[in-house]
Amino acid sequence: MVQLWTEGKTHHSGYRIGITYSAEETLCEDDGEERIGYRILLINEGVGVIHVGSTLYPIVAPGIYCFTDKEKVSFIAGAPLKVKSIRFSLNALNERLDSQLKGLPEGAEQTTTDFQDLWVLETFLERTEAYYGCLFLDPSVAKRAEEIIEEIGSNLSIQPDSFWPCRSRSYLMELLFMIRLIYQKSDFTPSAIPQAVSETIRPVIEYLHTHYKEKIKIENLTSAFHVNKTTLNDWFRKSTGLSVISYLGHIRMRMADPLLRNTTLPTTEIMERVGIRDDAHFIRKFRQYSGYSPAEYRTKYCWMLKK
Repeated sequence: MVQLWTEGKTHHSGYRIGITYSAEETLCEDDGEERIGYRILLINEGVGVIHVGSTLYPIVAPGIYCFTDKEKVSFIAGAPLKVKSIRFSLNALNERLDSQLKGLPEGAEQTTTDFQDLWVLETFLERTEAYYGCLFLDPSVAKRAEEIIEEIGSNLSIQPDSFWPCRSRSYLMELLFMIRLIYQKSDFTPSAIPQAVSETIRPVIEYLHTHYKEKIKIENLTSAFHVNKTTLNDWFRKSTGLSVISYLGHIRMRMADPLLRNTTLPTTEIMERVGIRDDAHFIRKFRQYSGYSPAEYRTKYCWMLKK
């Protein structure tokens, strides 16, 4: 059974704080864990899709995911996912938060601390068509997030002195503020994968979303799914309005889009990460997708370049 607390050993023996750390090397289809506490996942590497409730989304890496205990989440990995995670209870931040979220009793006042703590939780509570709990990270930001998560893990496991509970909580607050500020600046996350498709075509769509970084030819798919090229494309056009190769290209552009918006990664690295190896092809396809070249798009939309 998953526990949502870490217990004191030498220092503050028996004391429990509602924060836990996990350095999972990989994350597979379903972690099988009980849904307790609020959860922060830092995914540094990997390709695949994520089920959030009944909706399917592409996994982004490096990326931060923020989930509550009410959200059912599972993963389908096309390549192993390198993940570090933090779970925490609301009481670990502020013992009034749980009642704050349920609504203040008549006559009660919200303090500045309450307001601030609720503000950092918006990344867990806000859900729109454009945001489902996932934020792209620039590699430098991902590195800092990982450092903070590891500091939390170190203090919880080693408990070096009597300040380990306060120090763990302070690092958690720093991480939450960082995530909230990224959320405030970022205005794009990958769209949901089409759900209204036939059961026949769904495995092919999931395959494309978990292997788009690889070199994929139509012949690979017809062989893997035992269907001829014409039938496969007919199925795809009826379900998505696109041919198979056009749909694959759209996946790649949709993944390149937030990498240009939300990171300062070199364009050559972005190309590699979305499965394109030819500069001219990437520029042409991205211009068709967005109306801009990759360089123009980044200049116009990347918040990390704006003062």
